[in-house]
Amino acid sequence: MADRPLVSILINNHNYGRYLGEAIDSALAQTYSNTEIVVVDDGSTDSSREVIAQYGDRIRAVLKPNGGQASAFNAGFAASRGALVCLLDADDIFRPHKVMRVTQTLLDQPTLGWCFDVVRTFRAHKDHVTAPQSAHRSGRWDARRLVVTGRPPHVPSATSGLSFRSDILTRILPMPERIRITSDAYLKFLALYMSEGFVLDEELTLLRLHDSNAYTQRKSNKQRVSGQVDLLTAVSLRERWPTLEPLAVKLLAQGVAKLSRSGGMDAECDRLAGEFMRKSSPFHRLQVTTRTILWRILLRGSRAL
Repeated sequence: MADRPLVSILINNHNYGRYLGEAIDSALAQTYSNTEIVVVDDGSTDSSREVIAQYGDRIRAVLKPNGGQASAFNAGFAASRGALVCLLDADDIFRPHKVMRVTQTLLDQPTLGWCFDVVRTFRAHKDHVTAPQSAHRSGRWDARRLVVTGRPPHVPSATSGLSFRSDILTRILPMPERIRITSDAYLKFLALYMSEGFVLDEELTLLRLHDSNAYTQRKSNKQRVSGQVDLLTAVSLRERWPTLEPLAVKLLAQGVAKLSRSGGMDAECDRLAGEFMRKSSPFHRLQVTTRTILWRILLRGSRAL
């Protein structure tokens, strides 16, 4: 590559010390050499900080009190210097050519603001990778109008498959830190809203499945956590980006319906949902109510199958 911009690999970690070394090693093993590795430890109480210390000045460590994934993204990006940024969860792995492939895609098409790749999953060993369950449309995406009207496409990627130009992240971050886990939805929606991008359906990122996944493999109260994430993302999107109210209305309805089917809302979610409704127009309040009813029916039906 004639022009080799600095790429920041941001690793966010909380109590994944048993996996963190493998994630860092995969970042250090990239065939694209002009990288910096920023590891944010979000108040871990396990061996994570001992693992980080072993790498010395090969990485930049950001050690902070526990604040959740959104706060880790904010802290990591604030410490980064790269023109491009690749996110990596501490329990996941990059293939060695990941950064090279993403960088080449964004350099070849300078108007693109982001590049997402479709993650593959593995459990016991990284050579035993599961193929995606369905085909995904790879190539250039322009979903800006769809996001504004509240109809964003499904993005077949997780946190570790997300890469951005830093100027896009400068507009997105810092993000509201109330979204403590699975904050990638907020990032994806805003990236789709702000810019065209590219989706790569190649084996570049491996997502580890294990019993303590924060969300992917969650066995208990997964619908409840999903509902909280939907609700908090809805509130945060409208708070920062009022033009995305149609999308926020849709997400709020999904969140309220999921929470109502899994024990009801806690005091904080109830307060935030109430404030959202009070600040909404009569039309949007009606939309939330109608969509919530429809989602409850849908969820009841899916549980009966």
